[in-house]
Amino acid sequence: MKKYLKMYPIIFLAMLGLILSCSDDDNGGGNSGSTIVEIAQANTNLSTLVRALEITDLISTLNGSGPFTVLAPTNAAFDVFLTTANFPSIEDVPVPVLRQVLLNHVMGLTLDAAALRILGRNYATTLADGPGGDSNLSLYFDATNASIEFNGNASVLEEDIDASNGVIHTVGRVVDLPTIVTFVTTDINFDQLEQALTTATPGTDFAAVLSGTGPFTVFAPADTAFDDLLDTNPDWATVDDIDEDLLTAVLNHHVVNGNNRSESITNGSTLITLEGDSISFSTGSGQTTITDGSGNTDIVLAVTDLQAANGVVHLITKVMIPDLTN
Repeated sequence: MKKYLKMYPIIFLAMLGLILSCSDDDNGGGNSGSTIVEIAQANTNLSTLVRALEITDLISTLNGSGPFTVLAPTNAAFDVFLTTANFPSIEDVPVPVLRQVLLNHVMGLTLDAAALRILGRNYATTLADGPGGDSNLSLYFDATNASIEFNGNASVLEEDIDASNGVIHTVGRVVDLPTIVTFVTTDINFDQLEQALTTATPGTDFAAVLSGTGPFTVFAPADTAFDDLLDTNPDWATVDDIDEDLLTAVLNHHVVNGNNRSESITNGSTLITLEGDSISFSTGSGQTTITDGSGNTDIVLAVTDLQAANGVVHLITKVMIPDLTN
């Protein structure tokens, strides 16, 4: 049985406008007379967050008009973060690093719990800088369970603390800056891609590569794309059944050096993949299609600009095949 895309980021912006209008009616502008910072200052369980905001000079930002959605790590969450990163205290974290980590917890709109649950599994954009400083990091959330989770590890403890300039959700973990691997391993549309990059290709440590500095651009086939690929060979029940050398070449054909966002992909442009073959792009009729190394032209660039700290991910509808005749 064919799988279907398990989230719908293509319609995210259209839905978001409707959701935010409803959210604003409920708490937009805030039912509280206090700002986000003032609420945090009054909460002893958020004292480390307040100190971090002071260190990074973000107090005035979050006292601004907003609106903002802030994921507020508790003191216990910061304790785990500091221990894991081997920092004795919050004052020992390099200020530029700490500033970006904090901004990765802030979205420039109001997303209350009801709005997140309507969106289900999807992406939002934070105020943290992407590679080169000309983009902002994406944040994956899963609001389909009782507890809303961000980037696969930070769960909401208390929802919808209203402020005059937005809303706060306290979280039990600090949300680390995402890598490409973060999105591949948390977005359920990429279950088979994760398997292909790990258990199916043990001879290549793709996880280490795609967690590295980069930046990289990954054209990530959804599970539906791998379903179509597996249907082409009766001996393939799962990606583990594909010859490792072949699968490794195919995976490398989906990775490009550089942070190539959608605005840089124009009609007729080409990119060289790590496998060595080029891929080219055609735009028209409201969509962008890719021609892979073997000449397939029906690959749609379906969801773009999932921005990680070390590169960008674009969801595609077909697995790209390099030129296998050489």
